[in-house]
Amino acid sequence: MLERSKPVPTTQLSPERDGRRVKGTLIAARLRFLRARGPEMFDRVVNRMSAEDQVTLRGMVLPSSWYPTDLLQRLEMTAAAIVARGDQRALFMEMGRYTAQTNLGPTGVQRAYVRRDDPHFILSNVPRMYVTQHTDGNRQYEKVSERAAVIRSYETESVRVEDCLTTIGWMSSAIECSGGREVQVEETLCRAKGATHCEFHCRWA
Repeated sequence: MLERSKPVPTTQLSPERDGRRVKGTLIAARLRFLRARGPEMFDRVVNRMSAEDQVTLRGMVLPSSWYPTDLLQRLEMTAAAIVARGDQRALFMEMGRYTAQTNLGPTGVQRAYVRRDDPHFILSNVPRMYVTQHTDGNRQYEKVSERAAVIRSYETESVRVEDCLTTIGWMSSAIECSGGREVQVEETLCRAKGATHCEFHCRWA
């Protein structure tokens, strides 16, 4: 029997989710990603951003606070321009993987969503995790088999191919953190390419 999670109606979202914002967990993970490549790389990227952005990014980014989605996107695109070395696709997927490893690891703020040898547990919680970190859009989970699932993304105000790439990287690493092996995550539909929603097929051994 197929198991679906119900979409989260936007009319029932918390008032603090008005506007396009993301939780600090995402920005903090991107900053750690840059610092892991050396302090000089962090400075090179942040120095290319506006004075206002620099004040925020060099200050204390609180995991529980809301920040403009545009800030996250500017940070990602600036990092891609400086760090990617011609392969931005691989870089965005690496960003997604690093975010999962950081936030789902032994000391991560989302460690409670990891259950050993049970990737379906974290995938079934993706809709809940998404709406607690984004102010627009929602995701659905469908269990296809014991080792396969589909995640669908709806209603985001804007869609970027880069967002889908970080999602592929994040889901791949999240499944691995939960004990999945030989993980495959494929995006078969994408709003950025004209589809009505984004659809990610996940499989593992």
